Amino acid sequence: MAISTGDGAVDALYLHTASADNALVVSTFGIYLHAAFVSLTLGFPLAILAWLIEWYRTGDGLYLKYAKTLTAVWAVNFALGVVTGTVVEFGLLDIWPTSILLFSSSGFVPLFYEATIAFIGEAVLVGLFVMAVGRWRARYTLSILLAAWALGSLSGYFILTVNAWMNVPWGVGGIPRALYPFLPTYGPDAANLTSALTLAALVMNHTLAGAGSAALANVNFTQAVGPFFADPWLPLANPDAISTTVHTLLAAYAVGVGAVALALSARYLRTRDEKYLKLLKPLLWIMAVVVLAQPISGHFMGEDVVAYQPLKFTASVALTGGQAVYGYSFNDPIEALFAYGNPNHPIYGFQYYLQQCGALGNATFGQLYRQLDPQALGYLGPLANATLAQNCEAAVLSLEPLAPLVSAMYYTMVGSGILLAIAALLVLLTYLVRAPVLSAIADFINFKLLGRLLGKDNVLPFLASAMAVLSAVAASAGWAAREVGRQPWTVYGLFTTNEVVTSVDVTPGFAAFVVLVLAAIAALGAAAMYYTATRPGLIDKLRGSHE
Repeated sequence: MAISTGDGAVDALYLHTASADNALVVSTFGIYLHAAFVSLTLGFPLAILAWLIEWYRTGDGLYLKYAKTLTAVWAVNFALGVVTGTVVEFGLLDIWPTSILLFSSSGFVPLFYEATIAFIGEAVLVGLFVMAVGRWRARYTLSILLAAWALGSLSGYFILTVNAWMNVPWGVGGIPRALYPFLPTYGPDAANLTSALTLAALVMNHTLAGAGSAALANVNFTQAVGPFFADPWLPLANPDAISTTVHTLLAAYAVGVGAVALALSARYLRTRDEKYLKLLKPLLWIMAVVVLAQPISGHFMGEDVVAYQPLKFTASVALTGGQAVYGYSFNDPIEALFAYGNPNHPIYGFQYYLQQCGALGNATFGQLYRQLDPQALGYLGPLANATLAQNCEAAVLSLEPLAPLVSAMYYTMVGSGILLAIAALLVLLTYLVRAPVLSAIADFINFKLLGRLLGKDNVLPFLASAMAVLSAVAASAGWAAREVGRQPWTVYGLFTTNEVVTSVDVTPGFAAFVVLVLAAIAALGAAAMYYTATRPGLIDKLRGSHE
């Protein structure tokens, strides 16, 4: 993926091996699959909540009937989320074994609380709600549902906190900046410098031999490194964790509720039964609120990229910057306004970062370690003679070929988000609330323009379907831009992908086998959810009742 620097030792850190590329395919497919089920797990309770409130308010049994059916689908989906989550978790440890360092240090507190409080609590409450819906008093039923949804969201916060730390390693202070001068300082200095340097030397040295993860197999590894992160609570205070959590959870809610809205719209268009529009309208309130809140949370998430991941930001604007993105700097008033609050602020190109690397001069890794951690000098191997500038330049050059892809995903997310917001406003101002002038404009677009094109009765299901599809597209593209843009690092400024991948060769055949297994799980899971969704009385039969 990367441009060769000509230094074999440095290239070994940044040029993806075939094994690393195959491992990325497996992990990418698994994570997207799990994310799809999790999005439904987080969105379905909101749809159920909306229908139960309508049932309690109006007494119309239609809402209770579909709330119970969706509850059964939610339970099946929750089980599938557990299955895919377990596969992904084991996959992370098997394919990226160096991740154990993350799980046992900066990721320990959030993952511990995710497993022992959020996930277990959510599982118990989902089971309790299945038993309670339609049977217990409203205040009990709704309380259980809201608590299950809140714990599911809390689980998302803990997991996203770990991902946020991989993007913004809060608490390692100025260590990344010592190797890459264009990076900022990441919070307080909670990392033990000697341990961090020893760890880096061990992992880098083994990377030259094939894979950095082999360092963990050394019986003296733990003794040599020791604890390197002093405050495991710091990741919870990571500023990127808050913005990432809010924005990602909003996206998950939109995808989950959108899936239900899409199904109802499709049923209406097929049968012309008005009950599907009746069921759809309460969900549109949730969709509109969630969708219109996303640009705000997305802006704060973008500010974090500008502040803490400057290379990713440059890659993100590659399509609008053109060839200038590979130069020193260029002007893009719109991006500069959103990024810096100043349309005249220059946006730095890759040449700027290479020039920053040059400021490291001719200092070598060996000189740096002789000064800071002489005991780890022996672990560096051939890297001892590589200059810090070469290492820094290799990191910058690694992302250049990926910049068009990162940018395409970024602008797909932005474009989908804009269309999504327009669709949400058209639904809100015509079908949910009335506002002077604005509703008249929305009515004109919906009935005079879209109505003439699609048919007046089809406008609402069309807008609901568009919101559902665009939510999924925006979420998928945004996550791709986030994760691909993190290259060449797994933990930004600290560990490269080659340093984390397993030392066991991940062949194309193995990768294809795992993808097929995951695809089979997804197909069977989708079939199970469809079967449950088309059996309205299933939950009552399972409970031995016939309400």
